[in-house]
This record gives sequence, structure tokens and C-alpha cells, in this order.
Amino acid sequence: MMKTVLIQNWSVIGGGSPYTAPEACTRHLRGEVYDHPAFTDGERIRSSALQSIDDGTATTHYTTYTLGNPSPDYTAWCIRNGHNVWKCVSFQFQPSAG
Repeated sequence: MMKTVLIQNWSVIGGGSPYTAPEACTRHLRGEVYDHPAFTDGERIRSSALQSIDDGTATTHYTTYTLGNPSPDYTAWCIRNGHNVWKCVSFQFQPSAG
């Protein structure tokens, strides 16, 4: 049975090295999770590879994430680059350190 957890202050980030071909890169969620059996509420995580993201829900192999509020930096980046924050998985967002 797939777990469903809430993720807040989230962004979609790229996986792989700078030398990985774009079509081979994976996408992941980064954010604060709640009701996840393996993490403390509010703990910042990087998910396993995303399989889909649509209609306020993101899915990995083992977990379904209910998308809460996106990260303000991620939202601003999506707007600046003409992307829909709720469906933006085909690029690599580079969050600032922290």
C-alpha cells in the first residue's frame, strides 16, 4: 500500500551529476514532510525519483505526496521562467544553499 504524506515548502529539484544527459536526469521533491512514517513532522527531505506530478499530487515509487505550499524561491523561479509551478518537472531548479 502506497503511503500518502503532506509536503510543504516544496520544490522540484534535479538529480544526477552535471555530466548526466538531460534525458537521463531524475527529478525529486525537496521539502518538509508531515505524517511520513520514516521522518519527524517538519523534517526536510529529498524524495526518491518522481514518477508524476499533477493536480496537487506528486508520486514516487513508494509514496504519494500531497503538495502543500511550494517554496517561495521555487515559485519565483517558475514565474520568472514561464513555468507552471504545479506541473514543472522537465527542468532543473537550483535552489540556493540552506
